Amino acid sequence: MAEIEQIRVSIKRPKDSLDGKVVGYIRSNPFGLEADYSQVITATLKNHWLPLALFSSGLRGEELRQIGIWAISQLEAQISMIRRTCGIAPDPLVVTSNISMQASNIVASDSLSVLGVTSGNGQISSTDEEDEDHEDDDDDEFLDSQNYQEMTDIKRMFGWDKP
Repeated sequence: MAEIEQIRVSIKRPKDSLDGKVVGYIRSNPFGLEADYSQVITATLKNHWLPLALFSSGLRGEELRQIGIWAISQLEAQISMIRRTCGIAPDPLVVTSNISMQASNIVASDSLSVLGVTSGNGQISSTDEEDEDHEDDDDDEFLDSQNYQEMTDIKRMFGWDKP
């Protein structure tokens, strides 16, 4: 039976350096999880590099997309924890995949939304039957008070209404 080829990683840093403090923190099992030190290090590497490593190995398509979604969700969870721990408010100018997903849910749940409905090819189109009858009035639609209120509500929901 053939032996499995393994890769060995060793990290040694002075205890008082920033790198040493990070390694010491991870080694201390800060969250009391069952994972050992090497599992935490490996998980951290996967979160940051797995999609790119698989892409460079030739993986494409839906499987790569799913792995990318998983990695991004792991990194976003870490970002959220860092924000909470350090008292950092989310930056309203930074658009994350969570906001994109929330925007997709808004579009899917409200067919009369000013955002319209996203078609299969990713383009936005309106489902309002009146648009077919009044193609020349498209520019006036954005001035309508109901649509203005929708946009105001959307901006408030995403935190974009704050100066």
